[in-house]
Amino acid sequence: MAKKKDSNPLMGEERRGPSWSKALAISLCVILGVVAFGCGLIYYFGHNMISLSNYVADSDVQQVETLPPEVIEASTEDDGVEEGVVLNESELNAVHAKMQEVETVDTIMNENVYNILLVGVDRRDKSWNGNSDSMMLVSINNEKKRVSIISLMRDTYVDIPDHGYAKLNAAYAYGGGPLLTETIRNNFRIDVERYAAVDFDDMINIIDAMGGVEITWTAKEVEVSNGYILDMCNMLNEAGEGNWLYEDHELPGPGTYNCDGIQAVAYARNRFVGNSDYQRTSRQRYVIGQMMNKIQNMSVPQLTAFVVKCLPLVTHNINEKEIWDLVGDAPSLLSYDFVTDRVPYDGKYEIIEVSGQGMLVPDWSATIAQMQETIYGDGKASENSDNGV
Repeated sequence: MAKKKDSNPLMGEERRGPSWSKALAISLCVILGVVAFGCGLIYYFGHNMISLSNYVADSDVQQVETLPPEVIEASTEDDGVEEGVVLNESELNAVHAKMQEVETVDTIMNENVYNILLVGVDRRDKSWNGNSDSMMLVSINNEKKRVSIISLMRDTYVDIPDHGYAKLNAAYAYGGGPLLTETIRNNFRIDVERYAAVDFDDMINIIDAMGGVEITWTAKEVEVSNGYILDMCNMLNEAGEGNWLYEDHELPGPGTYNCDGIQAVAYARNRFVGNSDYQRTSRQRYVIGQMMNKIQNMSVPQLTAFVVKCLPLVTHNINEKEIWDLVGDAPSLLSYDFVTDRVPYDGKYEIIEVSGQGMLVPDWSATIAQMQETIYGDGKASENSDNGV
């Protein structure tokens, strides 16, 4: 049961998710880095620790040509996007032609910047890749001493290689992390090949393994999230994942609590308080930030136990050499400036209807320019309304 602390002014309404996006790779990198660095691990022990993680070569990732009907339904379920403009065939083709113009925009290659995509996967079983309903592009700029974290909304309309135009979250369903990173490279012109992913159950277990995270709740957030908690307990019980009692996780009311995995994931999934999925991405970044705070304050034994429990839950394609490079950077990385943002940017997108689904179509030229400036340039975030929450 969450333990209530003294009430604090409540943080604004942030957002939902399969929210586990950012914890996933920065946690992977920082976990490995801090543990290896802080514990003074010799190479062979570090190698054994790294081998615990679920490394999957790109060639071994499941690829599918056609998604089953139930998967398509999950990929396209309404996520709170407003109704868009219904276009005729000629108008839709014009949108596609505009999207293809991004091919003329250069992708910046900078050896001082390491990009990795953190993916939160929504799936109820392991028989398919799942939908990447939470995506955070984490960019470590060693020259500028800055880490930028940019949420990419699942309903963004993109061109998926070999699959055509669809929501961004469908790329992971078709081809996992490799196809998703390729889709982002092609559409956003960002040099990203590495990803780390966790799914629904894994994120719960990761947060539980660290002893929970502190979250401040409003009354409305508690009301909605308790519904998610009930749903998750029922689902985990049906899947034979243990005996999850709703009463053990139910939130009593607004306030600040040290929250377990079920509660934190429910908070990150919430898109019904505030500005729908837009603000839910802000909730996701908040949860990840709280996780980072918890990791930074762990003792060496706590870190070691945490890593041993969590590394097998993280699926990724980061090779061991790159992990060791991150290990060396970990102490300084924790002191870098952090910038967070969300794409599409306010005022730089339109909503269209495609097959009855609302699709977010960015102003690609302006969006790419802003992203590249945040990652490689002066580091300024956009003026999104939820950035200050």
